[in-house]
Amino acid sequence: MRSSQIVAAPANDVEARRFNSIRFIPRDPRLGGVLLAVCDISVFFVAMAAISGLLLYSQIELLQTNLPHFFVTAALSFFLAHAFAQSYKAESLSRISKISRTEFILKPALLTGAAAGFAYGLETLLGRGTPIVSNLPLSALPAEAYFALFATVGVALERGAAYGLLSRLQAAGHLATNVVLFGADVIGQRLMRVISDDYADSVQVRGIFDDRLQRVPRDLQGTPVRGGIDQLVDLVQNDPTIDKVLVALPMNAEDRILHLLAKLRHLPVDVALVPEFIGVRVDKQVIRDAHPPILNVSRKPQSGLDRVVKRSFDVLAASGALIALSPLLLGSALAIKLTSAGPVFFRQPRMGFNNRKFHVYKFRSMYTDCADLEAKQQTQRNDSRITKVGSFLRKTSIDELPQLINVLKGDMSLVGPRPHALGMQVGNRLCDEIVREYAVRHRMKPGITGWAQVHGLRGAVDEPEVLEARVHHDIYYIDNWSFIFDLRIILMTVIELIRPRNAY
Repeated sequence: MRSSQIVAAPANDVEARRFNSIRFIPRDPRLGGVLLAVCDISVFFVAMAAISGLLLYSQIELLQTNLPHFFVTAALSFFLAHAFAQSYKAESLSRISKISRTEFILKPALLTGAAAGFAYGLETLLGRGTPIVSNLPLSALPAEAYFALFATVGVALERGAAYGLLSRLQAAGHLATNVVLFGADVIGQRLMRVISDDYADSVQVRGIFDDRLQRVPRDLQGTPVRGGIDQLVDLVQNDPTIDKVLVALPMNAEDRILHLLAKLRHLPVDVALVPEFIGVRVDKQVIRDAHPPILNVSRKPQSGLDRVVKRSFDVLAASGALIALSPLLLGSALAIKLTSAGPVFFRQPRMGFNNRKFHVYKFRSMYTDCADLEAKQQTQRNDSRITKVGSFLRKTSIDELPQLINVLKGDMSLVGPRPHALGMQVGNRLCDEIVREYAVRHRMKPGITGWAQVHGLRGAVDEPEVLEARVHHDIYYIDNWSFIFDLRIILMTVIELIRPRNAY
């Protein structure tokens, strides 16, 4: 039975820790579909391995069938059958309670057995197998029949376990879309009723906010109104499990909405407007999704699956690069140590993902007493603060290689907007004073290289126009991110290193 309770934000430290632990659970439905497909395929190949083992250690025989050819045909049949049946439809996984056990368990298992049977029939039709005789005793069945049985039962058991696990995760709220609501007036009240009545199993309201606290109720559906826009931004920045910000304001409040959207622009979450007709019941005739009808105005750059793909590539590539470049790294460290006093590495505080500070690692290229942690004075050509070794390291970008450690730590990515020093100034003005959307760069992890860098926008930023161009390129990258885009930038970076521009 569906619960009508709306889960509010954690009220104490214990609940906060429980909610924060959710970030380790992949709640992206697409990722859930991929994991489910991997489990099914794994069971299918385990069945293949089991049959191969039985053939080695038992008296079971094949009836004129080429085993490798049969396995290939069975695998292709398996993939096609599940593709046409949409066995891994992502949208449905976030509402597992709406899916019957027959649909989730029995149908995929029977499809798997049917794929194996089709493969055997095709082998027989092509003259590579012998039909199974109806009165053949069970002990004399061919290996193909045992394979179909093992695969069918295996997928059924695996799907049964997955159904139970997903049901428990949904009951605990781990599969729901976590949202915060801005606007506790009429539209917000309608939205809360719609969520309570129709989407309580798939949407969790983690907080309600409104700047006009004196004009709105103290709580909606039992969830308290907690403060204004600054408190909302603070919650989203400190809670990585928030998925969406829903703005429930009337469309005629244009100035208020635009001001609010500007405040939310840098947050790495979806931002959507709630239509004023949210409470009209006719919407249930056309909406079949896991959340109420909303108008998206800003989406987070990456889904859960995208983040897994990007992070996996970062870890593998950074680890491989550190190993491959270890002689160069050791040689650079030795040269720095022998030619100037001071540490090998330079650690500088910078602003990263979601406006979080971190320390970036670089090979020290300046004399120790000239270090500028806040980058108030940017480097120039023939800068007297830079050592001879440091000049070479900067020109060849070798000084940036220790940032591979930042990538492994998770502070940075291989590709992304370059992180700037906290106090960096252009013409005696801070960067966010020059470019209004400067903070949008922090919606993704900073990178060692980026879309701006491969277009020659690297090195010192001495003009406001240069800063604006960098930010423009960074926002373009964020809005158009894809894994292929990252690979393209990496290839362009290699070319850029061959013909270095603006590096000194």
